[in-house]
Amino acid sequence: MQKILLDFCVTKSKEQVHDYLALKFEFPDYYGKNLDGLYDLLTESREDICVGVFGLGERPDRDEALTRYLRRVSRVFKDAQEDNPHLCVIFENYEDNL
Repeated sequence: MQKILLDFCVTKSKEQVHDYLALKFEFPDYYGKNLDGLYDLLTESREDICVGVFGLGERPDRDEALTRYLRRVSRVFKDAQEDNPHLCVIFENYEDNL
């Protein structure tokens, strides 16, 4: 099983979010660096992957637009997990795992 830990505290823009995801998941060059592309690649994987997701919440050094975008990223991970039995996502906040 592949294990990937994501700490979104290191991202400061949407572009950095997708660059970070592409790096951590070793996505192919055709990754569109958008939420639809993220969902597609997460649901296409046939390898067992466990993903730990950290740093999605509000932070004093993060603008509100990025915080909203990261909520959408979180939703993509949740939706992809529902649709791909090979994907397990564990969020930092207990409530996000319910």
